[in-house]
Amino acid sequence: MQALILASGPDSPRANEIVDTALTDFLYEKIEAQRIDLGGRTIYALLIALDPAHFEAVREDLEASGLKNNLDIAMLEVSKV
Repeated sequence: MQALILASGPDSPRANEIVDTALTDFLYEKIEAQRIDLGGRTIYALLIALDPAHFEAVREDLEASGLKNNLDIAMLEVSKV
């Protein structure tokens, strides 16, 4: 399946590192990443392919990591392929 991860928060070069660190325990394929820094805020988007059985665990780890690091992180399923 493919999932889109969106992270936003204060302008920080660490946004992508925080997301990548939260994903280290999971097997996934990075498809595309984009980052926008605007008005003192960062928006980081990452499209990944992962095992559907891991979706909830990945989402929970990302949300917990976001809370610890002052980032709002959400993950949504974009395709079952």
